[in-house]
Amino acid sequence: MDEAQCLQWLDSMKPGSVVFVSFGSLACTTPQQPVELGLGLETSRKPFIWVIKAGAKLPEVEEWLADEFEECVKNRGMVIRGWAPQLMILQHQAVGGFVTHCGWNSTVEGICAGVPMITWPHFEEQFLNEKLLVDVLKIGMEVGVKGVTQWGSENQEVMVTRDEVQKAVNTLMDEGAAAEEMRVRAKDCAIKARRAFDEGGSSYDNIRLLIQEMEIKTNACGSVVDTDELIRVQKGEK
Repeated sequence: MDEAQCLQWLDSMKPGSVVFVSFGSLACTTPQQPVELGLGLETSRKPFIWVIKAGAKLPEVEEWLADEFEECVKNRGMVIRGWAPQLMILQHQAVGGFVTHCGWNSTVEGICAGVPMITWPHFEEQFLNEKLLVDVLKIGMEVGVKGVTQWGSENQEVMVTRDEVQKAVNTLMDEGAAAEEMRVRAKDCAIKARRAFDEGGSSYDNIRLLIQEMEIKTNACGSVVDTDELIRVQKGEK
């Protein structure tokens, strides 16, 4: 995916108008599920970026995308096959909602970007992460998934219908009071998350304590660890 092309497309959209859809690299669904998701996005009438993971290119889905879907939504939708610059997309001002599988990395990235989320967990701890977003932080809303996606049985049923997708997207992107409250909470969570990473914040202090513990154990073995350098690396500084 060309990041410049993606950025140019986002720059052309109104602030907070775009829905970003990404389920990570491990999520599996029925062959019909991507079609239901796409039709739900189409009927929502909202601008969107939809990431389809590498290796998930089913022939019937690819045919539908190329022959029908992409032509219908070409003025307001972008389909990315394979890798996408998720952090860049989430942090762009045009993005106002994130449809996520609730993997921990995506959950944290959504929180730090201050973007409210539609939760679509597939398995394992993703359902716990959904509870964090929906019930604790109150910056997410469920799309309606109740069952776990089992490896090897993905072709048995559609987990979420197009109508459920449309309803969730329109509700999240609505201009009503409930949606606005969720957006305010999401921005507040992002501010608190950034404070936690800053010097003196809880995450900063915890990583410093971890590195200091490593330093003690390493020095006991005769090596030397530069604690400040490790913290700079952890923060992405040179």
